[in-house]
Amino acid sequence: MKTYPTWPNFYMEFANTLLKYKNNRKELIEKIKRVYYTNNISLPTLEKDRNIIDIDPFTVFGLFNKQISLRNRIRIIEGLAKEFSISVKTPDSFGGIPFLNNLSAVFYRFIGERGKSDIQNLWNVFEAALEYADTHSEKSREEFINYYNIALTQKGIKWNLTMGLFWIRPFEYINLDSINRWYLSNPNNIPEEFINKANNFKFVFSGEDYLSLCSDCRKILENGDYSYNNFPELSRVAFALAEEINAEKKRLEDEDREEHKHPLNDDSQEYNNQYTVSENLESNSTAKNIYTESDFLDEVYLDEEKYYILKNLLLYKKNIILQGPPGVGKTFAAKKLAYSIIGEKNKDRVMTIQFHQNYSYEDFMMGFRPNECGFELKKGPFYNLCKKAEQDPNNNYFFIIDEINRGNLSKIFGELFMLMENDKRGTEIKLLYSDEMFSIPKNLYIIGMMNTADRSLAIIDYALRRRFAFFEFEPAFDSDGFKKYLEEKNNDKLCKVIEMIKKLNNDIRNDESLGKDFCIGHSFFCFDDDIDDYLLKSVVDYEIIPLLNEYWYDEIDKVEEWSYLLHEAIK
Repeated sequence: MKTYPTWPNFYMEFANTLLKYKNNRKELIEKIKRVYYTNNISLPTLEKDRNIIDIDPFTVFGLFNKQISLRNRIRIIEGLAKEFSISVKTPDSFGGIPFLNNLSAVFYRFIGERGKSDIQNLWNVFEAALEYADTHSEKSREEFINYYNIALTQKGIKWNLTMGLFWIRPFEYINLDSINRWYLSNPNNIPEEFINKANNFKFVFSGEDYLSLCSDCRKILENGDYSYNNFPELSRVAFALAEEINAEKKRLEDEDREEHKHPLNDDSQEYNNQYTVSENLESNSTAKNIYTESDFLDEVYLDEEKYYILKNLLLYKKNIILQGPPGVGKTFAAKKLAYSIIGEKNKDRVMTIQFHQNYSYEDFMMGFRPNECGFELKKGPFYNLCKKAEQDPNNNYFFIIDEINRGNLSKIFGELFMLMENDKRGTEIKLLYSDEMFSIPKNLYIIGMMNTADRSLAIIDYALRRRFAFFEFEPAFDSDGFKKYLEEKNNDKLCKVIEMIKKLNNDIRNDESLGKDFCIGHSFFCFDDDIDDYLLKSVVDYEIIPLLNEYWYDEIDKVEEWSYLLHEAIK
């Protein structure tokens, strides 16, 4: 027997009502403003200048499906029900409903960054989705697929679109936010053949594939022996399980919270009590182990579009090299990228080593090492992780190599060169030191890091270049994430130093003997501690200026000039 949560009736009726305003968005915006004004709640930022000229229906739903207190959420919903004359009972519980991240609570880019038809495209998806859910006609299916695929090309959409579709027709469209994808990747929760067909949810689905996945999953739930038999119930169970994981970490979190205790007003205390697992996981998860794409974007100063390019490049090519100048966060990003794909901070599935001039195949793969009786065949870290991944084919493993271009690559990789290629994964070859047949499993991914400013290194082997994709990391001083970091630090001298570093980087880029590969990265100035003059001066004197001495070893005057300018910024 099917079980139904209480919230879908209101959500579906609100969607029906909202459709009436597709061609009257000016009145829709005025109604939304009245709801917030009447309830004395500040309207969220829907445009940079707060002058709202247009809005899409999914963003309207997002107004009450994001990180706000339960009290305000109910007030907004009740205000909308009154303003739009909706008679269906408003919900008072929201278990399993996905939330937007407050830092990205709209489905469109702001004016100047979005395409001319972006908002209209979302209305088209919305209308076609309602029509298809209600009629399942071939015409509505074709229209949905077409508009869905168009919307997917817009910046910032990705998986969020499935969340919006779930809101408006929760029994028709499955939500594929990070929690549900994490839950559905486990064969204990859904048949393994379904997971394989979904390619383990590694890539965003096209409109046709998404409808097919919704249909297949609906049939599985209706006919299977699960504690959930519809999408809302599936989502509720997934969220509840993730909440249990949070609870296991609660003691440590409570201790940490006690150390940083601060007074809360009534509304924020209620928010803390109602802070659901979806909010925890989608924005700076309080569960120590769970690690989402949102966590990556919060910690690594890379925009969302580049993150998905990087992630999909690794999943397709299986071997990538993160290259760039010093201090752009390559090593930091590599491990976080692995965690974001795994879905948790699982150190058992991520191994990191560093190459150097004396590193060998025997260190990397296997070789004979002396012992008390003579010599023994010792297995290296790459061999061990490959075997571990081979025995666990349903999970991904990541081998991270720092300073990959510092080693003698032909000497280190040996016969593994062929096996590394993405289309050769699973192919066996006889190993150098044993009669064993060996292959690199398909679920093992290699991430290398390369400092492009190191003059001492030879050009990387062309054979290796063919097997790896190369992704460029650049200083991220102008990224939204770094700007937010500066705002949080609120230190004028740090800002002055950063502005001077940006000018220095322009000088480096325009230098014929240097170029962009030698720019100064942002990570030199990413501090966990409080910032004072001593800390800034230490970075300048003992990290930045030594680099400049290396860059301009034959132009001492230039080094002295920039040293003076950097020190002046600290005064």
